[in-house]
Amino acid sequence: MEIKNRHWIKLWIKECLTGTVRYDMTAEERGVWYDLLIFAGWNRIPGTISANENVPIPHERIASWLNISTKLLNRCIDKFEKSGRLTIDGTGVIHIANWEKYQFSDYDRQKAYREKKQASDEKPF
Repeated sequence: MEIKNRHWIKLWIKECLTGTVRYDMTAEERGVWYDLLIFAGWNRIPGTISANENVPIPHERIASWLNISTKLLNRCIDKFEKSGRLTIDGTGVIHIANWEKYQFSDYDRQKAYREKKQASDEKPF
């Protein structure tokens, strides 16, 4: 699994405003959902909320970082898991469903080209 740090996540404006997240969730749950997406983007393993590949972060710690109650976090995780928005593997690591599908960007797709071009631009004459 590739480990990389991101400084942003992609959110689809129209879908955020008119999609199922808007009408399936309360404002409080949407806040938790978007915080979990941000957390998954910040994590060393993209799309997961974990200490490493096989070590989950305790829900109490996640709730503390998100400044919410553990009760709210657990309620949201249950709801998001039932709706297929996230999964929890056998070790307890949280995975955001379809992370790569929604977060893969043109920037990532074109990275190899940019690096090749930069290397050729740096060659002395």
